[in-house]
Amino acid sequence: MRDGIILETQGITKRFRGLVAVDRFDIAIRERTIHSLIGPNGAGKTTVFNVITGIYQPEEGKVLFQGRVLNGLKPHEILALGIARTFQNPRLFRNMTCLENAMAGGHAHGRAGFWSSVLGLPHQRREERAIREGAEEWLRRLNLWHFRHELARNIPYGCQKLLELARALAAQPKVLLLDEPTCGLNESEKETMMAFIGDLPKQGFTVLLVEHNMNVVMGLSDLITVMNYGKKIAEGTPAEIYNDPVVIEAYLGRGEERAVAGG
Repeated sequence: MRDGIILETQGITKRFRGLVAVDRFDIAIRERTIHSLIGPNGAGKTTVFNVITGIYQPEEGKVLFQGRVLNGLKPHEILALGIARTFQNPRLFRNMTCLENAMAGGHAHGRAGFWSSVLGLPHQRREERAIREGAEEWLRRLNLWHFRHELARNIPYGCQKLLELARALAAQPKVLLLDEPTCGLNESEKETMMAFIGDLPKQGFTVLLVEHNMNVVMGLSDLITVMNYGKKIAEGTPAEIYNDPVVIEAYLGRGEERAVAGG
């Protein structure tokens, strides 16, 4: 792993019926940092997430995780290696309990196999117990313990966002890709989410964050990459990005618009 870079893309390009959604895009994420990816709607941010996590395969370029090329791997294989994600709109198992949803993340690392599960062999029982304990721990830490037996569809939207994060963390990832984690949350929920995300690098996690709320981006990020029309147009610290004229023109706006966007 070169110079502390845990995840990177090298010249990735993704097209849809002739439309270039991501155009020779490079990004390098340092271990135990929060790196934000921002840009206007349609800039290609979520497509980058989908390429990194194996939902899409790039026509050109490479995705590397700890120096290993991920091209050609399926999403569940990439999850098992240590890259988990959330979505802008939570994708939960709505008819399963919150505890079962969180445990689903832990099963990404399950090794017992089909017959061990069917026969209830000792090592399978130990593994299942460890998965359950891990899921319970994240539910407690995200203040969802009292919802553990509730169906996911029945809990408030903000709690569903937290539950999806708990499920991702239960997968024991090294890198978390968070897609609009504060979208749809009230101010109190945003503060809770920001505090939790901000503490993740201290716990050994690396975060790649897509977020439209510039107060969140500026408050959490170690480094920011800016996209527009599928290309990287700028990269730097929050202060550098906030004062970059190219970014101001493309994304943050001018004058009063900039004041609102930047907080």
